[in-house]
Amino acid sequence: MDYLQRLAKHATLTPPILLSMVYYMDRLCLLYPAFTINTLTVHRFLITAGTVASKGLSDAFWNNPTYARVGGIKTTELALLELDFLYRLDWKIVPNPEALVDYYRALVERSPGYDIESDESDIVDDESGDEVSDSTEDSDSKEEVTTGATTDKKWNAWMNDVSTKQADGSQEEKLT
Repeated sequence: MDYLQRLAKHATLTPPILLSMVYYMDRLCLLYPAFTINTLTVHRFLITAGTVASKGLSDAFWNNPTYARVGGIKTTELALLELDFLYRLDWKIVPNPEALVDYYRALVERSPGYDIESDESDIVDDESGDEVSDSTEDSDSKEEVTTGATTDKKWNAWMNDVSTKQADGSQEEKLT
């Protein structure tokens, strides 16, 4: 868990990238029944999947030496792992957005005490009868995860922390 949190923070892995990593794991398990992740290989899988997902889903991403340094492996090893990973996934690395939503919902459903808030709870009628959102975010805002009747602030804070980037773009400073 500490390694994944390190990657999420220092490699700026956003929630869609993290969900894509789970998607890759499932695809590899389906394609290669002998595929296993254990304590000796999990970090290599995570940094490779994070690198591939970032490059495939993000407009801005790091170079391999930076990912390798964050992941604690050599750049040449990451390059070989990335190439093998892409080959095994047949270079199909961008999941459908609907698939990512399904993965998100499935993860929340398997987590005791968490629920997805209904979209209808954010919409209210104004005086003119038009529907408007009572939040300041745009209509494409993320669904919030709740525990019981209240929003899980720790989860949202972690997700916001790992999905935000420094405004000045000097992300190298985050590694020290």
